[in-house]
Amino acid sequence: MPAEPSSVPEPSSVVELGRTVAVRRADIERWFIRRGVPHFIEDYSAGRDIFTRSIPALIVAYVLAGLTALDIYRWSAWRNVAVAFGILAMLLVAWAVANLIRRHPLLERPQRVGRSELAVFVLGPALPSLVFGQQWGDALQATCVGLAVLGVIYVTTSYALVPLLRWACVRLVGLLAALGGLVARALPLLLLIVTFSFLSAEVWEMAGTLPVAVYPLVVGLFVVAGVAFLASRLPSEIGMVGQFETWDEVRTLLPGTPAEACVLPCEGVPPPAGLSRRQWVNLALVSLFTQGVQITLVAVTMGAFLSLFGFFALPAATIANWTHQDHVDVWFGLAWGGRDLVVSTQLFQVAGFLAVFTGFYFTVVLVTDDTYRHEFRDDVVTELREALAVRCAYRHEMEAAATLGGRTDERRSRRR
Repeated sequence: MPAEPSSVPEPSSVVELGRTVAVRRADIERWFIRRGVPHFIEDYSAGRDIFTRSIPALIVAYVLAGLTALDIYRWSAWRNVAVAFGILAMLLVAWAVANLIRRHPLLERPQRVGRSELAVFVLGPALPSLVFGQQWGDALQATCVGLAVLGVIYVTTSYALVPLLRWACVRLVGLLAALGGLVARALPLLLLIVTFSFLSAEVWEMAGTLPVAVYPLVVGLFVVAGVAFLASRLPSEIGMVGQFETWDEVRTLLPGTPAEACVLPCEGVPPPAGLSRRQWVNLALVSLFTQGVQITLVAVTMGAFLSLFGFFALPAATIANWTHQDHVDVWFGLAWGGRDLVVSTQLFQVAGFLAVFTGFYFTVVLVTDDTYRHEFRDDVVTELREALAVRCAYRHEMEAAATLGGRTDERRSRRR
């Protein structure tokens, strides 16, 4: 009898195809991490993909939190050293007991970080403070520090903030020429206003005399307002960039990415993005980070200009007169041309305040002016669409591989 016709490949071909797909999937998932969208990875979990990848940082933080039981100022050096060894031994014992309870080898390094490991990480460093001197305050501090470290590690690793920042900075280098032209058109009037304000005694009296504890709060208000303006546009932008009309539209965005070799349909409509809440937040962070780095560059450029201008134009006597202070906190001084040129705390505070205000103004212009928004943010939109196109191809190939594997298993069972 002739062989039964079938579109299902032979098992050997399926195995080879599975290997190819697995390698490509790993490459795409690494690309997701480098691009700051790790939540695009299927079955992305906190235990396997976040805290487990951060085990070295957790171990260091675990030891440092336990060492808060030391009293460097009141105890002698020998006592602090002896107690430090005792703390390290106690931390090892705490970890060994935890492993014993979980029926693991005593000093085994965790292969996967779950709730029990996180509990030991948070509570273990508090034990030395209770044993050595019953330092309840230090024990509470160690626990709070452990929780704070977990929060920072979770956010930083979960959303790949370090790779995201690195990628945004690399992208910024390629956009410097276009950014310079845009800034030259957007900031001439603001530069006049800011320079005039910089030479105003009222601004120096206000910004130059702010206490160190209050200054970050005042400056932070502009930062928070700017982020709020940018975030207000994200829902509509992400909704638009996530729609693909044809598979050809997806295919044109894949060259240069690991998904370029994915086999996509020639007809039909790609499925909707269907982003989960974390994936949506991840994509929003990419947009905010990219634009934030660009806006920060504008603000830093303005701050550097004002600092240099103030150093040459404003002597110490003028700064003291404008700030109504008896003395100026001088970092660096230079006598030149009969004048005392200084780099001071007051100069940095005023230049920083006006620089942040410049960044806030630039953010408002980008959000409200269609011309600037399209010109400045087209590259950001392109990057978002590329990430979504790679995800679309990634999901299609995973689903196709799973379907093909199921059909092959069904064929094998029929033959048996």
